[in-house]
Amino acid sequence: MKIAIDSDMLLFRAMSATEVEIELEAEVWTRHSELPHAREMYWEQCEAWCDLFECKLDDLLHCFTDRSTFRKEVDPSYKANRKSKPKPIGFKALKNQFLEGSGAWLHRQIEADDLLGIFATMPDLKEEGVVIATLDKDLKQIPGIHVWIDNEPYEVTPEDAERFTYQQYLVGDATDGVPGCPGVGAVTAERIVQKLDLSQPVDCWETIVRTYEEAQRKKNVDLYDAHEYALRQARLVRILRYGDYNFTTHEVKLWNPPTR
Repeated sequence: MKIAIDSDMLLFRAMSATEVEIELEAEVWTRHSELPHAREMYWEQCEAWCDLFECKLDDLLHCFTDRSTFRKEVDPSYKANRKSKPKPIGFKALKNQFLEGSGAWLHRQIEADDLLGIFATMPDLKEEGVVIATLDKDLKQIPGIHVWIDNEPYEVTPEDAERFTYQQYLVGDATDGVPGCPGVGAVTAERIVQKLDLSQPVDCWETIVRTYEEAQRKKNVDLYDAHEYALRQARLVRILRYGDYNFTTHEVKLWNPPTR
């Protein structure tokens, strides 16, 4: 059994919990973080998951995000809303320490989420079993066992994963600056995708595009080409799977919708 960990998220949590504010003098404040404490918190959680799933620390896949992502090539505004949000002090230094150790993964152009998606769908690892450790709802696009701190493990079935993927094509991801379909929220999107016949992928995608076209008319918004706009949203929110990324050339195979 392997555990693919969203290490960006776990390390951020550990460092945020150990960061403190210090007043150096009157009206002069700074932030302080003790890396050993944060490192200890990180590994304590890793050990807890190892105990839960009866595996070893060597079975952990620590997944980190590269600074440059292919999604910014798809849409330069991707995650532009996060530029003003600093990470905990010392985050980069401790992250680099982890990357020097074994079991840590970071590859150009892709994010930690994508590494989790790739590992969880990689045939050899899938046969062995891969647990996805993250709080990010986007990973519900990937079938398998999911877990996070203080949460009970749960299973995402292949059907649930596929429907959630279509749902994300419509909803987008506001935290990453992906607007999705105008006027379509999670409730409406879920209602639409529950009616999809997953055995007919072309029809499923055409339903997504039609929803964008209807929104363009009803909301009187200019999406230019509704199909191209929907495709861009899908490529931004879709988590990569095995075969979507070349670990040697660092090239991403952009997703294309099914055709007749």
